[in-house]
Amino acid sequence: MKYLIIRLLRIKDKAHSVARGFTIGALMNFVPTFGFGPFLSTVSPKVVRGNAIAGFIGGLSFLWAFPILFLFNIKVGEKLLPIEIAETIEEVVEEAGEVDSEVVAEVVIEAGLVLGQAFFVGMVVNMILFGVVCYFLIYTIIKKYRREVLRFVHKKWKI
Repeated sequence: MKYLIIRLLRIKDKAHSVARGFTIGALMNFVPTFGFGPFLSTVSPKVVRGNAIAGFIGGLSFLWAFPILFLFNIKVGEKLLPIEIAETIEEVVEEAGEVDSEVVAEVVIEAGLVLGQAFFVGMVVNMILFGVVCYFLIYTIIKKYRREVLRFVHKKWKI
């Protein structure tokens, strides 16, 4: 983590570009990328004229948190949509006790769609909120406090 922070703060680019790249790279962790996260974290900032190295650092910084972010997406989606995920899962379990496999398949597909809808809504909301906060935080640190933070991390952090 220390290396990533030092590397991020030493990027010779505009603060806007670095903050945009880091934010877009970090946002890739809210999306299930099936192993392509670091690649997408590097390519996606280029689409919005952000710094690709900052995007890669942003993607790696939150890579460990994907399971937490995945759960957070579902919980936020559940709160925003008028659905009860627990009730939907109970329906699937109750229907599984029946013999008719076509009915069980329909209920499982319906439950999957409800969970997917909750995940997608939560993902969009979380990406917007996290993106705005992350961008302004990184922009402020790089624009105003780059030297102080770099000095602090380089000299005072012991590993």
